Amino acid sequence: MRISLVSWLFFISFIAIFFTINAVSVSGQCQSDQQELLLGLKIALNSTLSVKLMKWNQSTDCCSWDGVSCDAGGRVIELDLSNQSISGAIESSCSLFRLQHLQRLNLAYNEFISAFPSEFDKLANLTYLNLSAAGFTGQIPIEISYMTKLVTLDLSTFWFLDLPAKLEKPNLVMLVQNLTRLKILYLDGVNISANGNEWSQALASSLPNLQVLSMSYCYLSGPIDPSLAKLKSLSVIRLDGNNLSAPFPKFFAEFQTLTSLHLSETGLSGRLPEEILQVPTLQTLDLSFNYLLEGSFPKFPPNASLQTLVLSYTNFGGELLESIGNLGQLRRIELTKCKFNGPIPETIEKLRQLIYLDFSQNNFSGPIPSFTSLRNLSELHLADNQLTGSILSTNWSSLLNLVTLDLRNNSFSGAVSPTLFRSPSLKRVDLSKNQFTGGFSEVSCEFSLELKVLDLSHNKLQGPFPMSVFEIQGLTFLSLSWNNFSGLIPLTAFQKLRELSFLDLSYNNFFVDSSASVPYFTNITRLKLASCNLTKFPDFVKNQFKLTHLDLSNNQIYGEIPNWIWKPNLQYLNLSLNFLVEFKGPLHIPSYLIVVDFRGNQLQGQIPIFPPQAIYLDYSNNNFSSVLPPEIGNYLQFATFFSISGNNFHGSIPTSICNNSYLQVLDLSNNSLSGPIPECLIQMSVSLGVLNLRRNNLSGIISDTFSKICTLQTLDLNRNLIGGKVPKSLANCRMLEVLDIGNNQINDTFPCHLKDTSRLRALVLRSNKFNGDIYCQGNNITWPMLQIIDLASNYFSGKLPQAYLRTWNAMKANEDGPHLKHLRFEVFQFDELSFQDVLTVTIKGQEMELVKILTIFTSIDFSCNKFEGPIPQVIGEFKALHVLNLSSNLLTGTIPSFLGDLLTLESLDLSSNHLTGQLPSQLANLNFLSFLNVSNNKLVGRIPKGTQLQSFSDASFENNGGLCGPPLEAKCQSSPTFKDSPSHSGTGRHIDWNLISVETGFFFGFGIVIAPLIFWKRWRIWYYKHIDRALFRLFPRLVLKNRNHGRRAHRSRGRRLQQQ
Repeated sequence: MRISLVSWLFFISFIAIFFTINAVSVSGQCQSDQQELLLGLKIALNSTLSVKLMKWNQSTDCCSWDGVSCDAGGRVIELDLSNQSISGAIESSCSLFRLQHLQRLNLAYNEFISAFPSEFDKLANLTYLNLSAAGFTGQIPIEISYMTKLVTLDLSTFWFLDLPAKLEKPNLVMLVQNLTRLKILYLDGVNISANGNEWSQALASSLPNLQVLSMSYCYLSGPIDPSLAKLKSLSVIRLDGNNLSAPFPKFFAEFQTLTSLHLSETGLSGRLPEEILQVPTLQTLDLSFNYLLEGSFPKFPPNASLQTLVLSYTNFGGELLESIGNLGQLRRIELTKCKFNGPIPETIEKLRQLIYLDFSQNNFSGPIPSFTSLRNLSELHLADNQLTGSILSTNWSSLLNLVTLDLRNNSFSGAVSPTLFRSPSLKRVDLSKNQFTGGFSEVSCEFSLELKVLDLSHNKLQGPFPMSVFEIQGLTFLSLSWNNFSGLIPLTAFQKLRELSFLDLSYNNFFVDSSASVPYFTNITRLKLASCNLTKFPDFVKNQFKLTHLDLSNNQIYGEIPNWIWKPNLQYLNLSLNFLVEFKGPLHIPSYLIVVDFRGNQLQGQIPIFPPQAIYLDYSNNNFSSVLPPEIGNYLQFATFFSISGNNFHGSIPTSICNNSYLQVLDLSNNSLSGPIPECLIQMSVSLGVLNLRRNNLSGIISDTFSKICTLQTLDLNRNLIGGKVPKSLANCRMLEVLDIGNNQINDTFPCHLKDTSRLRALVLRSNKFNGDIYCQGNNITWPMLQIIDLASNYFSGKLPQAYLRTWNAMKANEDGPHLKHLRFEVFQFDELSFQDVLTVTIKGQEMELVKILTIFTSIDFSCNKFEGPIPQVIGEFKALHVLNLSSNLLTGTIPSFLGDLLTLESLDLSSNHLTGQLPSQLANLNFLSFLNVSNNKLVGRIPKGTQLQSFSDASFENNGGLCGPPLEAKCQSSPTFKDSPSHSGTGRHIDWNLISVETGFFFGFGIVIAPLIFWKRWRIWYYKHIDRALFRLFPRLVLKNRNHGRRAHRSRGRRLQQQ
């Protein structure tokens, strides 16, 4: 039988009315005593900011009040006053504790700022108690442990508070011993301070029904006891921020209902069992910030449940497998700063639920897959990898939810698709530090109006920049620096960008109209116009009173520094590399100024007074000329970087500099400072990272007072008048990377006491009075990172020891790979402020000053000593060596053929030794060799023909008596040619019987004449008599010469006899 539509509508209406009446009957009319208790609670609490409490009044039924729920009898069973800004204490007499029927109480996120009330046990019917972040501090009362009906307990707080909640008396064991019905427990931030056995067993024995365990930042220690495995119902585990410091517990994979596992920042180590990633119910896994935890991805099964996977800052690595595409429910994946490598698999396109992806700071390589199908994607972070190729495979404009795109610091190339900027939700785009090329078409380039941040710096983009970017009125950050953009930038266009706070146009081919005044350019706080062809200070800067950062470096600005430059909020000022000569007074230096860079100008006179709060001061390479003020240190109280290098300062170094406990870099090099090095300056090694005093007139000795906690990375005293010895306490400087004490008067032996400075990269002892051998007792010296060593022009002797030369691993292989690095000391990494090490090395026979020293540059200079013996065989292992100078020693033996294996060698000097033998033909393999000197040895033989060795001048080979062939004028004698004998053609050897006949006849005839002269005296007398007579007739003058020669010989013999 069919039922009419009208009948269905009547039936549905009846059911709806029935349930409405029933619902009203469940929440009955509020009883009067309940209303009085609630109104008393309102009076007791400081509720002036509470939206809920403000509406409570006598004229309405209390069961209808916001935050109140009643049962059918009108008794209050639930009270929710969370997040109401309630302050003050809850007294023991408070009417709250007389609400005897209360089953659920939520006071979370308030500001009580008082001790926990101890009367909660009076609320015997409570099944739900939430006091999280309510402001209660101190000891959690024992009375809570008496609330045996509790199913949910949340006492979590902020662990970083001065007076956090704690569990001492009672401790965790006492708190939970009676709460056997508890299923949900939150104690985050509570100071429990229990070891692994204690807290694990307490939970396992008392809470058999526990489903949610959250105890992050509770000062728990590990390892986690296996007894925790008894809690079979656990689905959520949160233990972040505890010091578990143990291998990952394997039994976690046995929790069959586990859905969420959070163990970040717990000190876990070892290898993660792959089974954890394959738990079928697991939806969230966070193991981030466990730096010693290793692992790799297993093969994920189809239809895996994972929704959130966070492994950032762990030791996870390997390649991403294609099976990652099976994580169809994945919404968030974070792998920041791990060790993953290889390509990003194309199956990533299957993760259609993905919202957040962060693969930054890994070693992913190759092209990226298309992300077009990830329509829900909101943030994409691929920064700091080795990704290459184009990014055009993705239709970026179809990603309607994309908010952040971060591809910085890769090797992407090709054009930047205009569709990239069209995603309507896009707010942040960072393509900096890549290899993008081409330009932007004004017609096709459209920008999302939501765009806030646009960073295209450090690419190869060119042409004019599209003016349409100036239509993005909400833009706050714009960086186009380090490209090839060109054309005139009209500053008037920036008037539309009223929200713009950061602008960087540096290092392009832009021309900025410095005479324009921009009245609406008022929100700019950071302005960088370095290398923008400026010839004067821009007029519009006068009106930018919010400026905190100003960079006008590397322009052609002449003259004086105007006094209006000192803006009241200015924190960063860089006017370096211009042609400025003086400061216009008066100087109103702002108190907030912390970074000042005036290097590379022509400033003169006395150095100006430093800003009181400055932490970075660079006045190097100017024309300042004066004595350093004795009180100079009083102005450097907070400085971490101070450089006056390359000026004309003279006099002694003021000891007041030592008053600074923050100083990391002190550079007084290239001046005319004199006197001793203050002892307190050496003692500052407890904080100093760089001490550079090179090229002065300092004298005395190096004080043996280096701190036991020495942080020095660079010590440069080159070209002074320093004597004495290398201090023994310098061995405390285990972080030392550069030690340059060359060109002084130090009289010492080889500094074997520095054997444990394993980070040493450059050692320069040149032109001192070092003596003895360089063998260190025990042969346990290890300098695996050593790349530059210069012992030239000393008095070292003995053989070159192979034992510790073999530890110089940096000489053996290129350590940097595709990313070139320089020797430098980072001061502020976030602002790329650093100290560049400078070394003087002898390359190709000439002294050269290396300003930016690549960590792949390697050099050995042992010249002008008294080293002896053969060239060590271990040098053949130095495949990354660029310069080798062993000249002016006493080396013997042959030039080894393994030198031909040093394919990166550019300069080879073996001159002025006692080397013998022939030049090995393998030297012709050195394609990069541009300097060769083997002169003044005892080499013989032909210089190999048809090689680049013959392209060097004859000076490279001179004074080797036996060398011949081009480029030398000495010709090599040709060897007789031999023909193959039919009987020995297979062996390559033959006998020329015609030649043997000639030789036999010669020796037979020679014997007939010579033998009688030796053995027959009468024949010998007759022979000489007739030969002499014939010669005297032919050459009469031989008589006179022969007589004179006889006189000279007689006189010589007489003198020798007298001397004897």
